[in-house]
Parts: sequence; structure tokens; C-alpha cells
Amino acid sequence: MFVQAFTVLLPFVLQAAANPYQRQSVFKTRDDCPNGVHIIGVRGTLEKPGFGALQDVVDHLMSQLPGSDSMAVEYPASGITIGTDGEPIYNFFQYRASEAEGLAKFTAEVEDFTERCPETGIVVMGYSQASITNETPLTCEQTSSVLAIVQLGDPTNVRNLPWHAGNATKGGVFPRQNFGACGELGDFWQSYCDNDDFFCDRGRSVPVHLGYVERYRDEIVDFIVNKVKGSESSGFKYRIKNDGL
Repeated sequence: MFVQAFTVLLPFVLQAAANPYQRQSVFKTRDDCPNGVHIIGVRGTLEKPGFGALQDVVDHLMSQLPGSDSMAVEYPASGITIGTDGEPIYNFFQYRASEAEGLAKFTAEVEDFTERCPETGIVVMGYSQASITNETPLTCEQTSSVLAIVQLGDPTNVRNLPWHAGNATKGGVFPRQNFGACGELGDFWQSYCDNDDFFCDRGRSVPVHLGYVERYRDEIVDFIVNKVKGSESSGFKYRIKNDGL
């Protein structure tokens, strides 16, 4: 099973390696802040630095939300190693360490950006391991600058919650216990998980896990764009600066 899973993952990893790592711009004053939104992407396990599979979504968002910028969080994205027999081995402690580093860097990015650019909205996307972005210990004031959150194939998935999308019927391999201190985020949060996904639905299919952008890209883009354009009447503390959006 693991050999089959790794065989399917390999082309995905190689494709991700071709995506450039996009760093955040340095904002010296509020006048330097994006006129659109700040898009933060966190790649999935084994993907090379950059946005990984999320790159296609980021490209479409940048096209539809002019004046926006994007930033890929750099973290290990690890947790699978190759044994001496050539078979992949899941390393729980490495995975958790990678996850913790990703969460810390994501949290620092949001804290830094909201301090520098308090009037600019934020869009957050995370794939697989990176879906821990909603566990960040940010204050409610800081999370109020987030206009949309999208997760794909979250291994900590727990079903039958307001933000779920997809046709999965079971929970993930690491069911989440803590949903943060800011209440239900379903109004601007979508978490995609489909039936038989190896990680978020405790299924047997890795291809299902890798196919969310292909299956849902347009739906994801529409969801985010609608949330951004509707932010002026949504009750969020922070507003996007581009009145043309």
C-alpha cells in the first residue's frame, strides 16, 4: 500500500518542484501594502518550497483580484521517509515537528502582516498537512483580517461541521480536538475532503487526496473571490483597500 502511495505521490512532488518559491514583499509603510489582498499558501507534505498544488489557484486569484500579492510559507512539509527496502515510512514525530514549524511560521506571518497592513484582507489556503492553519493561536482581532480560508485534504478533518465541502463520510487520520477560540468560522472557511481520501477520510486512495485542485479549482476561486468582494458588508474589522474589487 505504501509503495503504491509513494508511486502516485512522486509525479506530484516533481511537478511541485517546478513551482517558484514566492516570498512576501517587505512592507515598510502602509502605503506599500497590497491594494488587493494578501494570499498566504501553505504546501502539502513532500512538496518542494513554493505553493505546490495550490499554485494554480493562486494564479487564478491573482488574476481575478488585481493589486493582490502572494506568499508561500516555508516549512519542512515532511513526515514520510524512505526505508532501506525502498518503501516509504510514515514518521509521526517528524510529521508533528514539521506541522509545528509550519504553524509557527504561518502564525508569525499573519501577526507581522496584520501589524504592517491592518487595512488589507488576508486569504489563507493549506493543503493536506498544511491544513493546520486554522489551529493558529492568533487573537480574534488578528483573525478578523482573514477574509477566506480554504483547506484541502485535511488529515485532522472531523465531519459534519459547517465549513465542510466534498463528499467524504468519515474523519481524518488525526481528528482535530481544538477548533480555536474564535467560534465557528464556517462563513468564510471551506474544508474539502472527498470519499476514500487516504488521509482526510481514512480511505485507501492517494489519487483522491491529490486531486482537489483539479476537481474544485473554479469552485475554490469563486468562493474566495466572493468572500473578498463581499467583505465590506460582512462584519470583518479589516477591509480590503481596493474599492474596485
